[in-house]
Amino acid sequence: MLRNELTFPSKSFLGQINQDSWDLLSSRWRTQLYKSGQFLINADDNNRDVFFVLRGSAKATIYTDSGREVSFITVGTGDCFGEFSALDDSPRSASVVAAEECLAARIDQANYIQLMKSHSDMTFSLLNILIGHLRDLSKRVVDFNAKNADERLHDALLELAEKYQRGDEDSVLIPRPPTQSELAAFIFSSRESVAREMGRMRKMGLLARQKRALEIPSVETLRAFVHSS
Repeated sequence: MLRNELTFPSKSFLGQINQDSWDLLSSRWRTQLYKSGQFLINADDNNRDVFFVLRGSAKATIYTDSGREVSFITVGTGDCFGEFSALDDSPRSASVVAAEECLAARIDQANYIQLMKSHSDMTFSLLNILIGHLRDLSKRVVDFNAKNADERLHDALLELAEKYQRGDEDSVLIPRPPTQSELAAFIFSSRESVAREMGRMRKMGLLARQKRALEIPSVETLRAFVHSS
């Protein structure tokens, strides 16, 4: 698969590496198409492969002792995951499941480490990604302690809107939005609470349903609402 056949966000791992690194990486990986809900990594897996999302998205989840699902990070197009186990040879810390139809590539541990050692742009890109994850997780910890469930939902929806926003366009259409249960798991709330608040936001004109998609009529209006709540 050629790089020009795919589009990656500039801040993603694959969006940051140069063409030479892409050629080396893609020559050593194998690709697979995953259906929505299909596991890419199970927490019980023994392999140390590293995965790259070429199209679509996936979510990393853990399950509490009571069986409750907690989603703590979403992996989008161009991002990688599984690198922790590859780098420190430790067991998987979470399961990763396709949030929608997802085309992913995987490379074995030995090849991944060899490439990281020999290509500085890959190493620098990985450091940027890891720092971003750390910042996101730190923010979620702070938000969990400082904000209520509705406020955390507002933040999550604004982040989602900004992710899909193109240029100066104020209206955003999210083609495959997370379900209410997935949003609830992400913000440590209940599906009922999420459904109730999203219903209120729709009545206020902040959200709209377009068949299976979620529309944000005005990102700027949503941003003002979030910052005023």
